[in-house]
Amino acid sequence: MKIREIRSAGLVGATPEGGWSSELRPEDCVHTLLVVHTDQGLHGIGSVFTNDQLVQAALRVLEPLYRGENALEPERVTEKLHQNTFWLGRGGSITHTISGIDIALWDILGQATGQPVGRLLGGRYRERVRPYASLLMEEPKALAAKLQAIRAAGFRAFKIGWGPFGRKDDRLDEAIVRAAREAVGADCALMVDAGASDAFWPQGYKWALRTAEMLADYDVTWFEEALVPDAMADYVELRRRAAVPIAGGEVLTRRQSFQPWIEAGAFDIVQTV
Repeated sequence: MKIREIRSAGLVGATPEGGWSSELRPEDCVHTLLVVHTDQGLHGIGSVFTNDQLVQAALRVLEPLYRGENALEPERVTEKLHQNTFWLGRGGSITHTISGIDIALWDILGQATGQPVGRLLGGRYRERVRPYASLLMEEPKALAAKLQAIRAAGFRAFKIGWGPFGRKDDRLDEAIVRAAREAVGADCALMVDAGASDAFWPQGYKWALRTAEMLADYDVTWFEEALVPDAMADYVELRRRAAVPIAGGEVLTRRQSFQPWIEAGAFDIVQTV
């Protein structure tokens, strides 16, 4: 079974706000779907968290490498794509697009073998997972109302992030977290995402440590993106001293990029996107 072509389509028209300082518009594209078509009629779907124009450009670069390849060998094919494009930059649009192709090829292999992809990847270790609702932070009263409505729909875990958190003062930060905890109740998991990967994040290590101490008072499950993405030494120290688990890594790509952070002990919870 050979790869015949790969097509992509950007998701536009209803893009939600991301909480970024340069806010997304509904017509902006930050997520792209791609479809791998085979010569035997099967097709697999993958997703790429980046702009469709970047994905289309990457596909044109990658096409001589993937066209005619065996669609039932996702690990070998994607490694071939990585090995032959190292000089184009690792971790950028090429890498993102290869990840989407990888997902689609596993989809095809699952269909061809009649097996769930989870089994092909090693097996299923649990029958149920606990989902969490993710909301942008806003003023305490408005946020509390939204959290109460989502709790009423059945959610028992919530992550709040970005918005004004860390951008005004400590009193507002705590007021937001206090309102969130009171809205969801003591029996629910509550996570906090500072969103320090936003452009020109104003806070540093001292703020992160002070905020972690405050979050512990509200039984926060983890503190995410508390520092700018490249501050490895600060992350290591924050994790060592913080009263809550530290999460991070969602801006990293490639397993090799995660390795030094894991070896340094920078995160309690490693996040992949």
